[in-house]
Amino acid sequence: MEPLESLQQILTGRTCLVGIGNKLRGDDGVGLYFIESIKLKGFFPPDNLLTVEDVPENYAFPLAQKAVENVIFIDAVLFNAPAGTVIFGPLTELEEVSQIVSTHKLSLRLTAQLLEKTGKKVFLLGIVPETTGFGQELTPQIKKIADELITIFEKTLDKASPLENPGERAAIQVGREKG
Repeated sequence: MEPLESLQQILTGRTCLVGIGNKLRGDDGVGLYFIESIKLKGFFPPDNLLTVEDVPENYAFPLAQKAVENVIFIDAVLFNAPAGTVIFGPLTELEEVSQIVSTHKLSLRLTAQLLEKTGKKVFLLGIVPETTGFGQELTPQIKKIADELITIFEKTLDKASPLENPGERAAIQVGREKG
């Protein structure tokens, strides 16, 4: 199953979206921006939208108690790919088969392990950052890609129109020109 099809299937189940990041470190704040934008649009159950900043481990037990099947962490990821590349898949598989690493690797891995022990499926929706420097804002490129992903989520949940599958393997191509 392609990543976009997998995402669509997961979103139709009971799912919690968890934004990770630090707003003061440029694109590292993309997960927080993502969740706050979805809250403003109001198309996802607000009880299943969390921003955990850079301490996902502090939310492990409340997440474990949520009546959801799936948890999707949204975060900036370090990966040998151009800034703006979007990665999606099961967190443990992504870590095993490639060099994809959340900018909050250790705490995220421990949190995911706890959640998996409670029977939840844990996924990572990652965006390769352009910058994570202190005092920086979200870059326009990463903000645009996050907005495009939010639109994909909204269309999937509204079932407004069928979506094309631009994905290949573990990467979803969003907002990048083909060259």
